[in-house]
Amino acid sequence: GEGGDGEGAAEGQSKMSKALDSIKVGGANGSGAGEGEEPTDANAAQRTAHELDLTSLTFPSGSHTMTNKKCHLPTSSWRAMHPGYEEVHVPASRSPMDPSEILIPVSELPKWTHDAFSGMKSLNRVQSKMADVSLKSSENLLLCAPTGAGKTNVAMLSILNVLGQYRKEGVDDEKDAMEEEEEVGGEEG
Repeated sequence: GEGGDGEGAAEGQSKMSKALDSIKVGGANGSGAGEGEEPTDANAAQRTAHELDLTSLTFPSGSHTMTNKKCHLPTSSWRAMHPGYEEVHVPASRSPMDPSEILIPVSELPKWTHDAFSGMKSLNRVQSKMADVSLKSSENLLLCAPTGAGKTNVAMLSILNVLGQYRKEGVDDEKDAMEEEEEVGGEEG
């Protein structure tokens, strides 16, 4: 019952103390956390202030321990040194389009979605690759791509997916059928 909760908190505090001791974190009085001072209740463990010795966490060889000594960049790359940081520009690589890759025409999307892509004939490469999962599934997406790659329209496909889940079937379909009949009738005359 009640004794079990206190024992769990004390065990948690003990584990935390060991972890903090391993990186030289002391209590508010400068002593190591938990050195002969067991908290009287679970809240006392949370109220204990800790001091972190940052100098003990520094890299002995400086802050550039994870940097490469040699880095070969494309010839059109350039670097600019600034106070406190280095700016490196690497041009985006252009990969040729695979012959099996197909850009999805907007006309192949559901008719009720066409207004969202007015002025576009087809989705671009990124949008075409993401169209099925963003428009036809409820999967989570994480899309990382450069500015101008088409992320916003992929987000629009996802929004249309959600709107489509609440769309009443047949409402726009009847209107679309009437518009198509008018277009066909207008072309013949």
